[in-house]
Amino acid sequence: MANPVSASEAIEFWKRDLGDAAVITDSSDLDNYTRSVCASERQVFAVLKPSSLEQVQRIVAVANKYKVPLYPISCGKQWGMGSRLPVTNGAAIVDLSGMNRIIEINAQYHYAVIEPGVTQRQLLDEIKKKQLPLMLNVTGSTSDTSLIGNTMDRGVGYFDTRVSGISNMEIVLGNGETIQTGFGHFKNAKTKNLYHHGVGPSLDGLFPQANFGIVTSACFDLMPKPDEHMAAIIKIDSQEKLPKLIDALVGLRSRGIFHSIAHVGNQERSYITLAPLLYEQLIKAGEPKGEATREKAIGMLEEGGFGPWSAAIGILGTKDQLKLAKKEIKKAVGGFSKTMFLNDHFVEKAQRFCSALSFIPAVKKQLMMINAVEPVYGFTRGEATDKSLKAVYWAAGDYEHLEESDPDNSDSGVLFCLPIIPAAGGEVQAVVNDTRDTFARYGFEAAITVNLMNTKAMEGVVSLAFDRRNIEQTKAAHACIQEMEARYVEQGYPPYRVGINSMHHILDDSDPFWMTVRDLKKVLDPNNIIAPGRYNLI
Repeated sequence: MANPVSASEAIEFWKRDLGDAAVITDSSDLDNYTRSVCASERQVFAVLKPSSLEQVQRIVAVANKYKVPLYPISCGKQWGMGSRLPVTNGAAIVDLSGMNRIIEINAQYHYAVIEPGVTQRQLLDEIKKKQLPLMLNVTGSTSDTSLIGNTMDRGVGYFDTRVSGISNMEIVLGNGETIQTGFGHFKNAKTKNLYHHGVGPSLDGLFPQANFGIVTSACFDLMPKPDEHMAAIIKIDSQEKLPKLIDALVGLRSRGIFHSIAHVGNQERSYITLAPLLYEQLIKAGEPKGEATREKAIGMLEEGGFGPWSAAIGILGTKDQLKLAKKEIKKAVGGFSKTMFLNDHFVEKAQRFCSALSFIPAVKKQLMMINAVEPVYGFTRGEATDKSLKAVYWAAGDYEHLEESDPDNSDSGVLFCLPIIPAAGGEVQAVVNDTRDTFARYGFEAAITVNLMNTKAMEGVVSLAFDRRNIEQTKAAHACIQEMEARYVEQGYPPYRVGINSMHHILDDSDPFWMTVRDLKKVLDPNNIIAPGRYNLI
């Protein structure tokens, strides 16, 4: 925690270097940064808003001089894991959202060089504006989330992990030095954005989920736009079929039938995702706001066959490749599931047809369902949306905030657990059962997604919704998540990301791994000014 005298002196220097407007110390303005959808609290003494590498360098220099801790954020939308809050009290938040330049987009080699404030929406808009044949590995979060920020905590998109596609990072270390990884430190290296590792030790892997420095720019891989695109939606009608579905997907991925990440969600996940979008469609059609219409939206999902589990897979390739994929997916899952294949032509044709016949009640319902599913379908073709946020409010019963752009400003609460699970149906089923039982003991229903990242491992995304206005429910939510994370570690499924309240589940001061990470910290950040306690013993 910063010494109050040192913090006060540091603030004066930062005001000189950044300007008064870029140094926030007023308590009411700080409140905007310390509200959190996870219902956690931290004290911060300032928020700093740099606009350039040079300003970040000055921030770090002053922090070192006065021994005050910094907590860098990109856009601060780490919802359910801490939002903008530091791990420990007494830091100054470094808000990098103003550093939002797209430095370069290269269509030939499909990459972009960006600053940490660049969002999914911003990069997608630029690609569209320039009519470039490129796609983005989007996540299911809002379009205004930072690309670098998500990558630095090893976020997972719809086509690949984010961290596998970042390189040539420019980093201001805690010791004040500025480095570039890969070939970036060679003047005029033409391959700095083409070959990740460079020469010598590859340092790129040191900085995601670390507290050694502040990333100020990076090369971010994009994807060449394919000839064709298709989404496969697979639904099963009983819990008992989940292992069979998982094993079938692993088999398909092993044979190269698809190469993207298969997202498999339980009924709770499907309902909180799609019900608010159907509710929105019903309101537009003239239905009254309120409980009756919300129940109607749920009923439509039940009629639509969204049962215990549903899978969504984005498939890219040539026309012949997609034809083969469709055939092989049908063969693999046809005996125990219902499968629907969507592409742009199908969606557009269905919307036109249903619009023309919308005077027929059944067709009108079908049109609403198509319109509700379209934003989710968009993920599988590399499009981001803001509508995914509605799931946070819907799950918490916070219907008054369905249009709110920041869950931190709502009454909703959400917490996440993110275990890594072996890609084997029986093992996934066992983890799911234990998760549901644990949540039930605390009075909650788990929204679960298990995402097949490769042929070996699945990312579990387990969310818990609660009402932040209810003190007892909030306490129970935190207790449930703490027990669940402890159980995952104990059972051999450590999480790949943890929130600000859960570092103790993964850190162990007797483990040589964490001792080595601590020793690296002492070299790269000897005064321990960058994000103390974040994925590190210090």
